[in-house]
Amino acid sequence: MKSVPVVALEPVGDDVQLAYDYFEERLMGGGDAFLSRYFAMADRIALNPETFSIKFDDYRRALVPRSNIAVYYFIEPNRAVIAVVIDARRNPRLIRRLVRQRRGAV
Repeated sequence: MKSVPVVALEPVGDDVQLAYDYFEERLMGGGDAFLSRYFAMADRIALNPETFSIKFDDYRRALVPRSNIAVYYFIEPNRAVIAVVIDARRNPRLIRRLVRQRRGAV
């Protein structure tokens, strides 16, 4: 598949802020380091959105390196859409429910 733009659903901004705050609390500059890895992951998704495997339904999961943060996204014909950025250690049922709710709200 060719490269596509990556967009995020509106609530993803809050997800990223929570993760930023989490890493910043643990280490000064940790939030910025997380953001750098997150945006690098988004770039990888853009280059080839099919790189990451399907986790459930048509949602794919990319893990942000050196973190427990997962990026759940789906592919549309002309773009990849990030639905949730969440701690991958959370209950899988909660994650699936959240991802599906967000997509339904689009």
